[in-house]
Amino acid sequence: MNLFPKQRVRGSAAPIIAFCTVLVLAAVWGPPAAGQVEVGSTWITQPIAPDLEIADGQLRLELDQAIEIALQNNLGLLVQRYQRSQSLFQVNQAYGIYDTVLGINTSVNSDSRPSASQLDGALVTENETMTANVELQQPVSSGGTFSINWQNSRFESNSRFSDINPSLRSSLQFAFDQPLLRNRGKRITERNLAVASLNSDISMGDLEVQVIDTVQTVANGYWALVEALEQLKVAEESLALARELHEMNRIQIEVGTLAPLELVQSEAGIATREEEIIRVQALIQDAADELRRLLNLDERSLWDLEIVPTTSPEISRVAIDLEASLSSALNKRAEIDRQELRIETLEIDSTFLRNQRRPDLNLSVSYGRNALGGDRTVCERPGPPSIADLFEPCPEEYIRVDSLDFLSTLGQFYDGILGQVFEGWNVGLNFSKPLQNRSARAQSRIADLALDQGRLELQDLMLTIRTEVRTAARGVETAGKQIDSARVSRELAEQNLDAAQKRYENGLWTSFQVLEIQEDLTAARSREVEAITNYRRALLAYFRAIGVLLEQEGIELVDDADADS
Repeated sequence: MNLFPKQRVRGSAAPIIAFCTVLVLAAVWGPPAAGQVEVGSTWITQPIAPDLEIADGQLRLELDQAIEIALQNNLGLLVQRYQRSQSLFQVNQAYGIYDTVLGINTSVNSDSRPSASQLDGALVTENETMTANVELQQPVSSGGTFSINWQNSRFESNSRFSDINPSLRSSLQFAFDQPLLRNRGKRITERNLAVASLNSDISMGDLEVQVIDTVQTVANGYWALVEALEQLKVAEESLALARELHEMNRIQIEVGTLAPLELVQSEAGIATREEEIIRVQALIQDAADELRRLLNLDERSLWDLEIVPTTSPEISRVAIDLEASLSSALNKRAEIDRQELRIETLEIDSTFLRNQRRPDLNLSVSYGRNALGGDRTVCERPGPPSIADLFEPCPEEYIRVDSLDFLSTLGQFYDGILGQVFEGWNVGLNFSKPLQNRSARAQSRIADLALDQGRLELQDLMLTIRTEVRTAARGVETAGKQIDSARVSRELAEQNLDAAQKRYENGLWTSFQVLEIQEDLTAARSREVEAITNYRRALLAYFRAIGVLLEQEGIELVDDADADS
């Protein structure tokens, strides 16, 4: 298609003005680049007021409710959401490589200076220049840049040698610059865009890991509080047994069937158990404060409430299939996805820096049209012309000015630009290359080594995950066995205490011996409580290790970027 026909185009300036107007509007109000992301405000949130069950100074809290509150309010998760939002804006920022650049330059210049030669055309030369230039630049995916440059100027002088005064000049130039070796191609041009997109996906993986960390940490904190409260019950039961023994000792001492020394031993047992209760109560407060911190509860109104967990730690056993667990972990762990995305980023860097080792060879192509107009001053002296006429001012009676209407003059300009009157073109190649090229070679080699390192890190990560799965699966099985063992131990300790109390009542055992059996029962009950909550913790670690913790807790992570795009 011939954009510049040979025939002369008649008409006004309207076609070129309309053309440039369309380009300007496209640059300023054009549609967003394909793939741009609009970030929703839901990623940047403030802690919300949760719907809590509060009565009689107590906060009754289920595990699912605690997790839900944490996912809304946890400060660590809110911080990660900010990171996610920033990564989405960085993708938009990377699309700036295709932004159309509009440049407008205007100037007015006035110059007056004494003449040093008759060739200046006046004793004091006075020149006035006005310019108005518009340029549009549009980068393209091949790495090149297309530009349109529209230059306009008006020049007026008092020099008698200025035949066209004032003179109006206008030119329209189309240019295209394209790298042929270094920086050529879409993959090289969009390197930062591709990296930003991958970093955005990595940030989503970071957010998922943060959510998983939050769920596991909150659940562990919840079970820590449950365990501390259950341990308090065990300690209170132990104190009740010690007081019961002490009361029996007091009665027997009063009737004279027991030495007073036995009363001292039972009092010591009571003091020891009261000390244990104080220690456990401190653990309860510590666990409750940690849970409040994880939930980011309002310190002014909620921190003084007693947290009462309502979810029972008892749960049915989970069957473990090690091979299925390993397969699930390798397919679903967010850490593997993140590392694979990092490897893709390193591959992009390696490709880009390998390209930077090439010589710099650029093709420049330009084509333009030029026009000139204005008022032409003609001196019509009588007689034949002579050399002296060049240095003598033209008498006013011999001056004739071919004056044109401004609009018609402007129209003639653009007739000259759009028609084939005055044209110019240029084709050029620019070549440069560092002879040693040490910097580019070193950077390329560093990128290749980083890529190899990333692949090794992926292998190490997969090996670590396999080990985590095996350890977590073994932990679940061990915790289940510990529950059975602790339950049997507790039942036997209860039977042993019954037998010890009968021996004590028959005078066969002392208070000291009964207290020891009571302590054995307390320890057995404490181990059973610990075993039950440890099984819950082991399940959390196992579900996380195989990559299904969020699924098990009924949590779906939705990317707002996908919803808005």
